[in-house]
Amino acid sequence: MPSSDYYEQIEETFEAVEVALESLPDDVDIRGAEGVINATFSNGVVFVFSRQPPAEQLWLATPGGGFHYAWHEDTRTWRDTKSGESFHDFLVKELATHTGLALAWDNHEDIHG
Repeated sequence: MPSSDYYEQIEETFEAVEVALESLPDDVDIRGAEGVINATFSNGVVFVFSRQPPAEQLWLATPGGGFHYAWHEDTRTWRDTKSGESFHDFLVKELATHTGLALAWDNHEDIHG
């Protein structure tokens, strides 16, 4: 059973992602249901964010592939389970690559690294 910390961190992260995507200068269609956020951009590109409670992970699917993130309490960040790259940094790069949009948070700690 996933820890309460996982649920707290994933909820905060999903809320911050939705707010950040809604602030983009693009007509992003954001749909959330059952632990999944689908973001469709005006150029047709789709990003899918999903909660994976059994693994206590955050998954991201983009045109670049599928990526799994685990919460690291010591750094208070979501980190890719293979590369170790932070979710925040990777999301910024993926959005720029596939949509040409620059994603920036006033305080990127809001999405935990």
